Amino acid sequence: MKPLDRRQLPLNALRAFEAAALHCHLGKAAEQLGVTQGAVSQQVRALESQLGQSLFIRKHKRLYLSTAGQQLLEAVSNGLDTITQGISQLDNDSQSMAGELTLCATPSITNNMLMSVIGRYNRVYPDVTLKMIQIAPNAAVLPDDYDVCVCFGLPDDTTHMETRKLITSRFYPVASPAFMINRPAIERGDELLNFPLLHDRSRGWTSWFNRFANGQDKGQAANIYYTDNYQALMAARLGQGVALAEYYEVAADIAAGKLVLLYGQDISMGVDSYLVLPKKERQTLRSLVFADFIEQHLEGVTEGL
Repeated sequence: MKPLDRRQLPLNALRAFEAAALHCHLGKAAEQLGVTQGAVSQQVRALESQLGQSLFIRKHKRLYLSTAGQQLLEAVSNGLDTITQGISQLDNDSQSMAGELTLCATPSITNNMLMSVIGRYNRVYPDVTLKMIQIAPNAAVLPDDYDVCVCFGLPDDTTHMETRKLITSRFYPVASPAFMINRPAIERGDELLNFPLLHDRSRGWTSWFNRFANGQDKGQAANIYYTDNYQALMAARLGQGVALAEYYEVAADIAAGKLVLLYGQDISMGVDSYLVLPKKERQTLRSLVFADFIEQHLEGVTEGL
């Protein structure tokens, strides 16, 4: 194996390996990292391929560290400990992890994705006080004092902001497993006309039937209208009908069996989700680390697509 230089270090894969090695269990590693088990497995296998070494012995559906895995675990753990210690010893206020972090996001993004990221971040950095501010989808103006914002659609003026597109928005129909008992599987997108539909202000079902039913949205389906997507998804979890959801917002529910994906095709509503940070002089280590946590989370939950 050729030696790796710093530019080639697969940091996400090394974090996934360390968690898997400490537990010798992919499920527990995924829970620790806040990603799916499949994402951890893929990262570990990619690392083994890159290194040309088997890091685990897989026997009787259990994992055991190989000799190479034991050596790498010690090196990775020591390296991450050194990084963590170095961060904690920074004196500059803008580079300190202790303090407040103000987040803003839509209700749907907050409840269906950001809560998981907040929980993991708080476990790792308990000295950071987190504050949430709610914004509307397609908000034209952001609050004055935010540190990290996750927006559905960009604000009007991004001159003094750093923006990164997190994901191209794709919406899929979802429902609870209990709701689908004694109901046929969906083979065509227009068959959802005969299902109770859960709406929100995005008018996603109009876009759905424009694609799959030539704009015809009249059928035998009942219709329930909610203010936002979070309410519609809560109703779907309770078995009231079918909602349209961003995959990354419901990946954990699908993995846990709380929701099922009804149809493999999706729609786009022409609006994407963005990570927004203030201008660089206002950015802190707290905000940059949180932004990294968000991107790690999305990297894991979108593995299923």
